[in-house]
Amino acid sequence: MNPDWKTHAIGRHLVDVPASAQLIESWKYSRDRLELLAPGDDTQFDRLVAQREAELKARIRKSGKPTFAERVSLPNGSTALFSWRLSEAETIYSTDTFFRAGSRILMYKKDAIPVENKDKAIAFLKRCSEKWREIEVGQIPEGIGFVVSDTILADDLPNYESWRLLIQLAAKPDVTFEVSGFVGATDEGLRKRAGGILASMLGMAAGLTQLRNHARPVGPIEADEILVAGNQNGKRGYGFKWEAPGKDYSLAEPNLNVSLRVGESAYATNRESFSSDDEALELWDTVVNSIRLRPGAV
Repeated sequence: MNPDWKTHAIGRHLVDVPASAQLIESWKYSRDRLELLAPGDDTQFDRLVAQREAELKARIRKSGKPTFAERVSLPNGSTALFSWRLSEAETIYSTDTFFRAGSRILMYKKDAIPVENKDKAIAFLKRCSEKWREIEVGQIPEGIGFVVSDTILADDLPNYESWRLLIQLAAKPDVTFEVSGFVGATDEGLRKRAGGILASMLGMAAGLTQLRNHARPVGPIEADEILVAGNQNGKRGYGFKWEAPGKDYSLAEPNLNVSLRVGESAYATNRESFSSDDEALELWDTVVNSIRLRPGAV
């Protein structure tokens, strides 16, 4: 691979990105947010859990009782804190779970757990806590799992998981570049869904042109691509979109999206974005063509 590029693992996929780019990631598992906290030892882990438990005990419901309900110990040193919703009777739980993955700590918040589903929720959290692993620095993980930065949940339990990767390009602050994936499927492909709107935009906007509008498979991934560009006040703007519609409830074939935009900003010229269409297209094609399911991820 070109030394100016690197392969990045996120979710169950791999994508190549410029080595100089800053990457901002977010993840959800079973529709609930995962947050990667700073590395920590047992003392730091215990302090984080104790701090959150104290916060829950200090929050008082209308009944006069604290929101905190119970601490549940999980495998591998992980811990779940069950609490009651402020606005509810004692029928709905929320959980704050602190997972251990080697030296890494992850926080997982899950809301709206009916009391009758408590045992099921604990079983789910226990399963997760048994399967978190830390990834060695610079290593592309192998085998089944959902990658969260330098950790992996080594499981392929069917669920509505998702991820988002914002690529902040060095010396290009005017470019918004994002790659994302979520388990689910769109009812219609990108080109069919955008056809009428795109035609209207091209007809109304002065200087707006269509660079591409076609099927754009990447390996086995079926997808569409629409790229438009236009000039306004001497500046070149871009709106690029690539989408794989995905299959419903498939970890291996999620809905995948890539978008790139250069629009109105504080910058009057393209000095902070792209010097030409060719430069924009080269970057775009390199990233889009690199998207693939990580071998053995599912």
